[in-house]
Amino acid sequence: MPSPLPRARRARPLLAALAVTLAVSCGGDDAASSPDAPEPVTLLRAAAARMREVQRFHFTLDHEDGGTAIVRGITMISAEGDVDGAERLRMTLKGSFASVNIDTAIVVLGADAWIQNPITRRWERDGLSIDDIFDPQRGVVALIDAAAARSPRVAAVERLDGVDTYRVEATLDSGELQLLPGAPEAGRSVPAIAWIGVDDLLVRRIELRGGVAEGEPAGLVRRLTLSRFGESVTIERPR
Repeated sequence: MPSPLPRARRARPLLAALAVTLAVSCGGDDAASSPDAPEPVTLLRAAAARMREVQRFHFTLDHEDGGTAIVRGITMISAEGDVDGAERLRMTLKGSFASVNIDTAIVVLGADAWIQNPITRRWERDGLSIDDIFDPQRGVVALIDAAAARSPRVAAVERLDGVDTYRVEATLDSGELQLLPGAPEAGRSVPAIAWIGVDDLLVRRIELRGGVAEGEPAGLVRRLTLSRFGESVTIERPR
């Protein structure tokens, strides 16, 4: 497993390639009209390359006006957890099952997975995979790559959780969203926003607006926030 990222050193070549000279203030600057704004496709490709290096991070996922259907008939409303490589994940989540609010947790260790029974609180073996829940490690990279091919624009420079970020906007096809479980229906236009660190090119947040499957409300917003990049995390079999 790669060691935690030496952030500044590994970001430097990509930053040099971008030749970004945009002066950053504490938030809300209109970057799209600035002659010094980074070229959006180049920025997104550099961010995707940067995120391919990331093996460990913390995440939170929130929904507005809806949720995401995952396994066992559960609709996920919010989740928080850690990723350690492409096949190791742990998360706690709040959701609903048959109109009843529930709390549960999931651990995935490669081909092995467990889910906590929301009633008994006991851990149960399950045949699920990361793809059955959502895949923040591969999904974020795929989404950024897809956005690079969809006429993106650098809309602003914003301060997010104490970090200066480029706010990049694009409209994706719902079939491109590998971040979500299952196979989202193609043919739906989904406005997407990514907040990318000015200094390190790490993707700090992604927001998807609108439903991607039959029955999902038009006002649905999914918001994925990433942090603690490269920090050590231990994901073990639950007891």
